[in-house]
Amino acid sequence: MAAGTPVVGGGGDQAASAVGNGIVEPGLVSCTLGTSGVVFAHMEKVEYDPQGRVHTFCHAVRGKWHVMGVTQGAGLSLQWFRNNLAPGVSYDELMVEAATAPPGSQGLFWLPYLMGERTPHLDALARGGWIGLTAKHTRADLIRAVIEGVSYSQKDCLVIIEELGAEANSVRASGGGATSPFWRQTLADILAKPVVTLASQEGSAYGAALLAMAGTGAYASVPEVCGAVIREVAKVEPQENGYESRYQTYRDLYPALRPLFRRM
Repeated sequence: MAAGTPVVGGGGDQAASAVGNGIVEPGLVSCTLGTSGVVFAHMEKVEYDPQGRVHTFCHAVRGKWHVMGVTQGAGLSLQWFRNNLAPGVSYDELMVEAATAPPGSQGLFWLPYLMGERTPHLDALARGGWIGLTAKHTRADLIRAVIEGVSYSQKDCLVIIEELGAEANSVRASGGGATSPFWRQTLADILAKPVVTLASQEGSAYGAALLAMAGTGAYASVPEVCGAVIREVAKVEPQENGYESRYQTYRDLYPALRPLFRRM
């Protein structure tokens, strides 16, 4: 399959997840912060990235499409940190500690490429790590940099999706990372979008149930059933913390390091 070719079959789990998060109309985007990080957006007509950095699928809504970007090491980055550098410390405690560091982590950046990367780099040889580490940095800076780095990587996905013409007025967050108010606020600040959470966090399983309800005629359409049962329960607005300029620095790091990755 050529890079960037839209997937016109398959993608069932992704389509169900999109429905479970109510991503069935323009303007809504979902961001799932699990082991990997996934950004979904609804599209009224098919568009695809010629470079294959994001993936286009048939939507469960007839005649519509959704586009998806993936960060390989999202929650995995924080899990790796906890397992190796903070054993026995709970994720909630790590979030409290991270919140004591200033936005931008005193100039420290985390590249979440622990498993190579899919979006936007399509590079199995990409490597993760902190960039800019100095003696002034604390463990709180290290943790906050991980949260910020994963969030920057999700912005990488969203930027490409918006370039394809998808609207992104608000982001519906789910997954383990989204249970943290601190991470949700950081995500909102970096994406420069409101971030909301839903009453149900079941994702694909919930979406499959909603599809069944539409399929049996209990509701006339998938958008109708989503509108009837999906509820937003919390919302955070983005704050100005200087993340846009820091994001530009983050974007410059991979191209600068790519030649070194190939020598490792």
